[in-house]
Amino acid sequence: MIATRCAVCETDAADLEVYSDTLDANAATRERFSARRTPDRVHYRMVRCKNCGLLRSNPILSDEELAGLYRDSSLTYEEEAAFARRTYSRYLLECLAVFAPDIVPAEARLLEIGCGNGFFLEDALSRGFSEVAGVEPSREAVEMASPAVRPVIVNDIFRDGLFPAHHFDVICAFQVFDHVAHPNDVLRVCRQSLRPGGVALFINHDVGAWTNRLLGARSPIIDIEHIYLFNADTMQRIFEKNGFSVLDVFPVENTYPLHYWMKMAPLPSSWKQKAIPALRTTGLGRMELSWRAGNLGLFARNVPEPAVAR
Repeated sequence: MIATRCAVCETDAADLEVYSDTLDANAATRERFSARRTPDRVHYRMVRCKNCGLLRSNPILSDEELAGLYRDSSLTYEEEAAFARRTYSRYLLECLAVFAPDIVPAEARLLEIGCGNGFFLEDALSRGFSEVAGVEPSREAVEMASPAVRPVIVNDIFRDGLFPAHHFDVICAFQVFDHVAHPNDVLRVCRQSLRPGGVALFINHDVGAWTNRLLGARSPIIDIEHIYLFNADTMQRIFEKNGFSVLDVFPVENTYPLHYWMKMAPLPSSWKQKAIPALRTTGLGRMELSWRAGNLGLFARNVPEPAVAR
């Protein structure tokens, strides 16, 4: 286990313990590091920075162990992908139209960090983006990508040296930023990969949402996969700290079938094991529901570096 520091303030001197850990000898498994699994209330010790309010796990597994767990993780969200795809595409196109009308999909290159099996990349291609690329650590997810996008997905973690500098017009990360152990490094590489004036769209959990504040430790976002948990203020602060101009921070409305919402709800596991398979076969269980369940989005522009006087 290694110690972490507040990614906004870069100190651990203002830590206040919020939740003690619930780890055991079998806490770190490939199943637990697979996306959209049923919450099981296994998590690290979690602390809040008294200076800025950022919630984080401390201590955590090493970079090498985390990379291995995500490399071996399973693809568990094929059914939900169609719903996520619609949501993410809608917010990207709305943000571009309102805040960056100079970026036209037909002329734009798009990168997705943590792209899974590439379902969003396929959608971006269908909407006319000139070039797409993805980064995904899970070998299984990349293997399950369609032939249309598999060649443009790099099976790796997002890091320096994967792509040419200033190559992309748009970078997206959906439900990924909570998982990274070094968020400032991720944003630094984002800026290197974006052209000056390019934009980033991040969607992740909102620890400040009323649902998550109400549930506390019972919230599904209090989980071993999540290292940093942001609210609207700390998201804006960390992007601005790394040279981005934040254009909008907004609550995200998600649409999923009722059986998925029940899967993620803080209900007894024994009840879920019986009820959810039954719900999947009924019209009621497949009914689509939209609501602001506790996610936030951020849209930001890569501010060009100031010219160096000679």
